[in-house]
Amino acid sequence: VRFRDREVFVALATQYYLETSVQKQFESFAQGFRHVCNSPLIDVLSPLELEAIVAGQTELDFGSLRSGAQYEGYAEDEPYIEELWQVLESFAMPRRRRFLAFCTGSDVAPAQGLMDLRLLVQKHGEEPTTRLPVAHTCFNLLLLPKYSSTEKL
Repeated sequence: VRFRDREVFVALATQYYLETSVQKQFESFAQGFRHVCNSPLIDVLSPLELEAIVAGQTELDFGSLRSGAQYEGYAEDEPYIEELWQVLESFAMPRRRRFLAFCTGSDVAPAQGLMDLRLLVQKHGEEPTTRLPVAHTCFNLLLLPKYSSTEKL
C-alpha cells in the first residue's frame, strides 16, 4: 500500500471487516430476528428505540424498582426497608446490575421499566442469623433476613 492510497485502503479494509466478512452471519441473524420480531413497526423505529425494546434500559432506576416492590413480613414504610433502599440506591451501576441479576436472573431492565418487575421482598428470619439473602429468580423474589445493622445488610 502506497502512502497516497492509504485512505482507499482503510476504507476497503473497514468495509471488509465490518460488512463483507460477516455478511453471512449477519444475514442469519437478521433472518432469526425477523422471525422473532416480525412486525412492520420494526422498520419505523429508530436504532435507540429498537435497542430499548430489545436490550432494555441501560440505566437502572432503583426508585422505579422500589415503587413496584411488594413486601411480605415487612411493612413498606418500616425503617429496615428504608435502610435497604438506601443501601441499594448507593450502589454504582455495575453493582446494581449484579443485584438485579441476583433477584431476577437478568441484569437488564425490561423496556417498560423496573417498576413492572414487581420485586417481592420477603422476610427470611431475624437476628441472630448467619443466613444470607436468597433469591428465586423465576418469581422476582428476594428472601431477606432482618439483620441487626446496616453494615450487615
